[in-house]
Amino acid sequence: MIQEKRLINEFLDFVRIGSPSGKEGKFSEVVAEKLNALGVKVILDKVGSLIGSDGSNIIAKIEGNNLPPLLLNAHLDTVTPGENINPNISEGVIKSDGTTILGSDDKAGVAIIFEVLRVLKENHLSHPPIDVVFTLSEEIGLLGAKNLDYSLLDAKYGYSLDSEKVDVITTSAPSHNKIFVKIYGIESHAGAKPEKGISAIEVAGRAISKMKLGRIDEETTANIGKIKGGSATNIVAGYAELEGEARSHSEQKLEQQTQHIIQCLKDAVQESKKIVNGEPLLARIEEKTTREYTKFNIPSSAPVVQKAINAGKKIGLEIRTGKGGGGSDANIFNEKGIPTAVLGIGMQNVHTKQESIKVQDLILGAKLLLEICKS
Repeated sequence: MIQEKRLINEFLDFVRIGSPSGKEGKFSEVVAEKLNALGVKVILDKVGSLIGSDGSNIIAKIEGNNLPPLLLNAHLDTVTPGENINPNISEGVIKSDGTTILGSDDKAGVAIIFEVLRVLKENHLSHPPIDVVFTLSEEIGLLGAKNLDYSLLDAKYGYSLDSEKVDVITTSAPSHNKIFVKIYGIESHAGAKPEKGISAIEVAGRAISKMKLGRIDEETTANIGKIKGGSATNIVAGYAELEGEARSHSEQKLEQQTQHIIQCLKDAVQESKKIVNGEPLLARIEEKTTREYTKFNIPSSAPVVQKAINAGKKIGLEIRTGKGGGGSDANIFNEKGIPTAVLGIGMQNVHTKQESIKVQDLILGAKLLLEICKS
């Protein structure tokens, strides 16, 4: 029942519409128009103005039978470079021309949802009531989902179409702390009187050299992703900034890793102490930790998982459960009390110019979602 050509062409149309985070306006307009054409109730919120986007979160309400209402979700934004995308198909694989990302993350999810809604309507198939939620600015902090008006939703469980392998349903994802640090050193002329200064950059480097980063264990990761500071090569740097993160499926390990990073910085500050002209000099730091999102863990026995596994069997696909290393809108939906698993849709090498998706995976993702909605 999936109209394969229609699905592929609509996906190609979608990726040609640039929608990097904050610039989802045109794409959200197109999506809303297409939903209106399906004759469903469409709600556009005002969240964009709150989070720095020119678009809107979109909620579509599709009537159904007496089964518990279902949530289907994909996000409207992409990472950069995500404008002027020129997709092409070669040997069954869709890619960009190599100068941009492709945007299958997450426009493959959007296209699959549209195709399934059309098939349900065209074939008069019985299905539960469906809340479709297309969100803004997922890539820069799940901002659309965080600011959504959840009183508008009736869904009792759901699926976020935002992962890679079609035969894997992600049932757990980590908590994520973001760490911001400002380091204040003491400026001095780097050539004439360097001994009178304390380099904020040096403090940062000493701290980073002591940090455990990367893969900490099977549940935990950490990274320093941004560093900047200083004003000129002939001035001992009086200021530097660090931005980093820690993620873990264990709240205890997350707290330990977060405090480890901060303690390394505090230790480096103490090591910066020196005496100049009888006066003690010392760098200082200001740190701030924010919770980006909180972990979820859905049991394999949960209806939302079993429904996907059973749907997979109907199309000859063995669905496996998996543990995610990143966050998605599903983290927020779970926080809000809507058990939401993440379905794979076939996208590969996301967030790079080598991003691609196999045509057959795109089609398979649509077939799986259709069976889920029918069952």
